[in-house]
Amino acid sequence: MNGTNAPFNLNRLPTGRYDTVCSPEAFAEMCGVSDDTVMGWIKTGTVPAVKMADSQLINLERLCEDLEQGKDLFAEGDYDND
Repeated sequence: MNGTNAPFNLNRLPTGRYDTVCSPEAFAEMCGVSDDTVMGWIKTGTVPAVKMADSQLINLERLCEDLEQGKDLFAEGDYDND
């Protein structure tokens, strides 16, 4: 099971000032899901991510901007073109 359908727990995401990116492991802890779930979200374009060196990182800045603009549903493919 890759967990790509696990719900976000948005209550633990940073508010106000936040880092631009974070590791999948840190994001998993914030959302209350497994690391594998977050990796599935990255692979399916469900969350915004950037590749830096050999690592995939969650683009928190983009995610929080989308949340601030009212986005409340994240689906596979939302961030495929990032």
